Amino acid sequence: MIFGSQNLTVDVVAHHHANLDSFPFRYGIHYPKTTALNLYDCEDYEWEIHNKKFKVSAKFVGNGGKIEEGTFVLWITDYPNPRVGTVMRNEIETEFFLSALIKSFREAGKITTQDLLDWHEFYLRAEANSFEQFSALYFSKKMEDKTSPESRLFLEQSMASANADYEKLIAQKDQTIAKLKAANDEIVGIYTQTEGELADTKKELHDANTTVAEKNNQLDELSLENERLQREINAAKLNGSMVTVKDGQILASVETNVMYRGSINTILYFDDGTKKTIKISTFDRDLSVTRKAQSLVGKRVKTTCWDPISAPGKWSSQGYFRNIYEI
Repeated sequence: MIFGSQNLTVDVVAHHHANLDSFPFRYGIHYPKTTALNLYDCEDYEWEIHNKKFKVSAKFVGNGGKIEEGTFVLWITDYPNPRVGTVMRNEIETEFFLSALIKSFREAGKITTQDLLDWHEFYLRAEANSFEQFSALYFSKKMEDKTSPESRLFLEQSMASANADYEKLIAQKDQTIAKLKAANDEIVGIYTQTEGELADTKKELHDANTTVAEKNNQLDELSLENERLQREINAAKLNGSMVTVKDGQILASVETNVMYRGSINTILYFDDGTKKTIKISTFDRDLSVTRKAQSLVGKRVKTTCWDPISAPGKWSSQGYFRNIYEI
């Protein structure tokens, strides 16, 4: 029986996604023709569609006799052996989405299989393993694509959205400065009325100026937060996902190293009694999101979650989050 075997022969079809995208980008391999590949030490079998599609983790011999490992998605079809749909070095959500992204770019003619072979080293160095990283790599290596109507429209829309957010922040900043300036003017007027109040007035003026500086710093940081959020939204669009934003909550506490659904998670608790979780091994391997959340305890925040456009609320309705921002 194929399913459950320790050794397995699979077909890598020359003109299919696995051979054109996954093997080149993740392993630096491209087969010139349909090839039977031997897998061994096969484990973690899992049906995705019974008797039609399944996953398995296995080893195989790569370039130069190097032993490689990966998670294979296999289809039982009319080919002599199970056909490789895709292969990933790590069975994580971002890898599934990355497969879809590079396939869509290649089918749209934006990249070639040779590009993916050339960019394999960036994948190995973990410099192109997320949508943000791959998008940055794509635009740095294919700058001419920015002149295409589709790419130009995408960039114009992103720029317009960013400009709108920026103008809104500037308006808020000007209003705040105007109010604080009026307060300063009032303080100066009081100062000139009586010499006896000079020392206290100087202190109030200093405090008001300090407040202006603090407000400016806060608004500058808010502007940066909105820019980071916009970059995340743009990356989600490239993935075919939409970003669900939950805001207006005060972060009460952060709990780390929590075992949840078989994995280590960081859990956020909010003042309204709700909570959200992030899977560390998939979305926060460097703990940067966890550290940021810990720095925002007691503050009003908004969280994001990526939901597939075809399945709104798939992950956000389960209480997952991808990132956190200060309001």
